[in-house]
Amino acid sequence: MSASVRTPRNRRFAPTPVATRGGARAPSAEAPWDPDLLWRRLRLAGRVALAVLVLAIGVAAAIAARRYVTTSPRFGLKELRIEGTRRLSPAQVQSIAGLELGQNVVDLDLDALRARLEQNPWIERAQVQRRLPASLAIEIVEHEAAAMVTLPVGTFLATPNGALFKRIEGGDPDDLPLVTGIASDDASGDRDATAQLVKRALELSTEIERSGVFGGRVEELHVEADGGLSAVVGQRGVRLVFGRAPYRPKVRLATQIEAELARRGARPTVLFLDDDAHPERVVVRLVSALPPAQVTIDGLGPTAAIGVAKKRGGAP
Repeated sequence: MSASVRTPRNRRFAPTPVATRGGARAPSAEAPWDPDLLWRRLRLAGRVALAVLVLAIGVAAAIAARRYVTTSPRFGLKELRIEGTRRLSPAQVQSIAGLELGQNVVDLDLDALRARLEQNPWIERAQVQRRLPASLAIEIVEHEAAAMVTLPVGTFLATPNGALFKRIEGGDPDDLPLVTGIASDDASGDRDATAQLVKRALELSTEIERSGVFGGRVEELHVEADGGLSAVVGQRGVRLVFGRAPYRPKVRLATQIEAELARRGARPTVLFLDDDAHPERVVVRLVSALPPAQVTIDGLGPTAAIGVAKKRGGAP
């Protein structure tokens, strides 16, 4: 009789899985209960709920704050500072910007406001700053009008750099030098090429005004067909034909010729300073006869020789 094996009562054994066909074991009927897993799941669910609650509170607070700052009279525009105006008045800038006192400062689109200002032809660039609770600062830089430029398509204002920035209208300045002679091919071509022509003419104007020759005030600058320049100067409208650059020595020579003619009591109408082969020789058309006499001046000073010159072909 074989001895029986007694199993201790204080020891538990998991039931032996029953082998299935093919050698695989059948899964256990029920997983053991794990209180730690349940606790972890509860904590995760609590964290998610807390995050959702915090997010909802934040969104609600943001909406309430936005509603407050965009509707509260505390943020209504009370002070508008406008700087940089010369041609335009502060009232005109305010009108261009479309601003009115009482508008909500927080609700303003500053980029759109700046773009609206820079669409005005007089305003080169603008800056807009919001100063809470109820102030706005606008600083503009205006275009500087240095000349009027006549083109085949109309007359425009130009900056000292020669850039055309607006068509002349009523109320615009009309006491500026007039640049003429720019052909349709130049005007319809590269804008930079046109600007370079105007800039070169204005540089000559600066040299003339600095020297004070024949009063120094330039009335007209003309671009000749060959690319040279001429200028009408002073109240008497003396025309100075300079030809091509460099212009500074030619302007200096014109001042010496003016002094020589004044010493001799002669009144000029045209000075031809465009003889690059003989830069010291100047042909002068005088008002002393009808038609005006034309003379040449070779050299300067008390011994300068003045004589009647042959009529220059094609000269006005």
